[in-house]
Amino acid sequence: MRKTSLGILLLALLLLVTACGGAASTSTGTQNANTSVKDQGPAENVNNEQTDDAVTTEPTKEPEEPKEVVNKVGDKFNLGDWEVVLDSFEFNQKVSDEYFSSSADEGNKFLILNYTVTNQGTEADNFTSMIGGVEMKALFQDKYEYTYTITMIDKDLSKESIKPLSSKTGFVVMEVPDTVAKSEDSLILKLAKDENKATINLR
Repeated sequence: MRKTSLGILLLALLLLVTACGGAASTSTGTQNANTSVKDQGPAENVNNEQTDDAVTTEPTKEPEEPKEVVNKVGDKFNLGDWEVVLDSFEFNQKVSDEYFSSSADEGNKFLILNYTVTNQGTEADNFTSMIGGVEMKALFQDKYEYTYTITMIDKDLSKESIKPLSSKTGFVVMEVPDTVAKSEDSLILKLAKDENKATINLR
């Protein structure tokens, strides 16, 4: 009887020791796992994956193109160093002064653009010229383009040098077909100086 009781007691102690050892091992394993996660810091999880939001960089913005000013006859606007007013325009077969005359080819008319311009720069300059002047074209029906013609007539702004802070009234001539002159369809002027642009609605 005593042997049986002793055997049962030993068996119970063995089971108790085994259970305690397993619990301690499990606790130690859990603690080690927690320590491992803490050591990795907040930026990574157990699988070494990045958990923080990815750093987003804003896309670089393209420089905006200068806005094109839309004007009508009589409006005053700035174009680079120039203050510009288109006083009036007309279609005519020729332009002339006291000494010279220039006529459009047969079937064409001159679009005569009468401007008052002020040079706000620091050096004398030509409003329109072959090199460095204001670029100008007429656009008929939004697709047909015509550029200006240089004449030897007095007050042609392509040959008039204007001093700083001085104003001058003169004209710019474009040769266009009679069809353009007689039509009532849209006709606009496009002006550009360096990166500055402007539009004038003629009709």
